[in-house]
Order: sequence, then structure tokens, then C-alpha cells
Amino acid sequence: MIVEQPSLFALNVATLCVIIFSAHQLILRVRTYQIYWPLAVCLLAIGLIAMLPVSKVLLPIEWQIINHIASLPALLLIAPSLWLYTKALTSRTPWQLSYHDMRHLIPACVGSIIALVALCLPSRYQHGILVSDELTVITHASNLLQIIIYGLLIMTFVCVLGWVVQSAWYFYKILNLLRDYHIRLKDVFASTEQKELHWLVWLLASVGGVWLFIATNLVLDNLLSPIQLSPYLHATLLLLLVYSLSLWGLRQKPGFAECYHLENTSAPNQTLTNEPTSSSEEKYQRSALDTQQAQRIATKLQHAMHSDKLYLDAALSLPKLAAHIHAPSHYISQTLNETLDIRFFDFVNQHRVDAAKQSLMHSDKTILDVAMSVGFNSKSAFYTAFKKHTGMTPSAYRKKET
Repeated sequence: MIVEQPSLFALNVATLCVIIFSAHQLILRVRTYQIYWPLAVCLLAIGLIAMLPVSKVLLPIEWQIINHIASLPALLLIAPSLWLYTKALTSRTPWQLSYHDMRHLIPACVGSIIALVALCLPSRYQHGILVSDELTVITHASNLLQIIIYGLLIMTFVCVLGWVVQSAWYFYKILNLLRDYHIRLKDVFASTEQKELHWLVWLLASVGGVWLFIATNLVLDNLLSPIQLSPYLHATLLLLLVYSLSLWGLRQKPGFAECYHLENTSAPNQTLTNEPTSSSEEKYQRSALDTQQAQRIATKLQHAMHSDKLYLDAALSLPKLAAHIHAPSHYISQTLNETLDIRFFDFVNQHRVDAAKQSLMHSDKTILDVAMSVGFNSKSAFYTAFKKHTGMTPSAYRKKET
């Protein structure tokens, strides 16, 4: 075995090692959360493509050909699996792959059919097309075989162009899903810092830049000539992206995970559904909550905050509040949105800020101590909420009122 560029080979091997280790860890966690399946599939699909330069050094020709052929369905599997992973992370109920989700795998299935047909081709044509890049070998084939080979090449080219469109579409869908998720979080949790998935947004932005370059290069490679890029830069970027996705993916739990068990133990008839962001009128049009019930729930909510001081619980969530006042969570959400005209997140933090104002005026506690004493998880979250509800920072408020 002769390695012409040892450092580049090491980068590629390191990427594969990260993928294999992370995918193994994710598969071991599937018993806890099914969401790890799509992420493991996404990493393994990336691994099949990342293995191409390594297979040229380590594997015999036959396995190199198989690696090349398997790269097409793997390419078409990356974006859908990342979409399913994001959907699972943001789901209000424990996610499992459904028949409805299976339609996202159709392009990869089409790629698999093309790959299976390509595997049945005589080895000399596989070698000439995929390894030695000698397309003239096709002219020696029979007429029927030439039609099949050219058909495969055209379909592969269409699939590669389709991957460009597919990736852009899923990128758009994931960003929209994350936007709605951030809104839905504030209907359920009073503290959202650990659930915002900002890492996924930044990763998508990075992947988007890399994708744009790769997509442009793939199109130019098939139509004109590819953009010349240092293989070291490409390998380094891929390693960083894979490492980031693996690291955060192994650390991240579903945003609504702590509500899964509360859904069955809190008030009867309450549900946590994956309803899309919509107007209150559309969202609650089938609700049986009447005005009198809403007023009673509103009174209970105010009592829970003023008398029971539930806002002091840093991990307060809608199901917890529902269990405390013995009311369905969807009725509480409707009451907050329609009767009190406020989201759960702002409702709780408003009371935290009111308590913090009293503490700032009548105590010598530090800003951080005040924030923690009224239920905030961090100083930054406290500053953001305080400024939103008062129009000034905690320090400025203390100077003004003392």
C-alpha cells in the first residue's frame, strides 16, 4: 500500500472513524429514543461518500466499484435523514418512523434501483466507467447493453441534479420547522435555553455553504469542468462538519422529552400535539372551552403564580402547571393565548421579572443571585426577559429605583 498524500489520507480516515464511532453510539441509544436512527443513517450515508478516497488505497478494485455505486443512494439519503432527525428532535410526542415518513426515502430507493442494475453490469464496464474513467469501453458493448449503460448514466446525472434540488428543498423545510419549533417551545416551557437547537441552525448554515459549493461543482463537473479546490480544505471541512454533527447529536435530547412522561400523568384529556403555528382562531376552533371555564382557569393560573409562586421552578413547563391546577394543558394554552393574550413563556417570565424587581430594590444580592432566586437558568436569559418586560437592564433598574 502506497499513500501519496499521508496527511490527506489521515484526515479521511479520521472522518470515517468519527462516523463509525458516533453511528455505533447512536444505534445503542435507539432503545431510549428512536430519533437516533435518522441521525445514524445520515452519518453512515456521509461515511459511504467520504470513504471513496480511502477505498482507492485500502480496498481491491471490486470493493471500490461497489463503494462508487453505493454512493448514489447514499447521496440521496443524506438530506431526508437529516430532515427526519430534525422532525424527531422537535416533535412534541415520542417520534417513530411512520408510513408517511417513508415517502422521504423514495429518491434513495430510486438511487438504490439504479445501483442494483449497475452492480449487474459486466465488471469490465464497471471498471471503465467508475475506476479508469474510460467511457470508450461502452462502444464495445452490445446494442442492448449500450442502451442500458447510457440509460444508467443519464438517470445518474438526473439524480445528481435532483440531489441539488432535494438538498435545497430540505434545507428550506428544516429552517421553517426550526422556526415553528422555537415558537412552540414558548407555549410549553418557561426556560428554553437548552432546547433552542441553535447548534443545528449554525450547522445548517455551515452545511449550506459547503452544499452550495459542492452542488455547483457537481453540476460543472458534469457539464463543463469542476472548480479546483484543495483536497485538504475539502477533507478538513468534512471532518469538522461530521465531528460537529456527531458531537451535538450525541448530546442532544428531543426538545419536548421531559413532557413525554408528564403527558400520561397530568390532567386527563390533555394532549401535546405537533400542531403547526397558526392563528388562535384556527388553532382552537374545535375546542370545547367556553368563556366561563377560561375565566376559572385564568384565576387558577394567577393564583398559582402569586400565591404558590410556581414561577420559582426553573424547570416549569406547561404539563407541570396543568398537573398543579388540574386542568388540561391545551385549555391552559388556549386561556393564555385568547383570554390573557400572552404565551406561557412570557406569562411565567413576567412574574419572574416582577419578583426580580422587588429583589433588586430591597436587597443587595448580585444580579446573578437575583436571577437564580426567581427561577431563571442563566444571567443572559434574565437580562433578555428583564429588558423585554421593563425596557431596561437589571442594573439600570436598580440604579433608578434605589
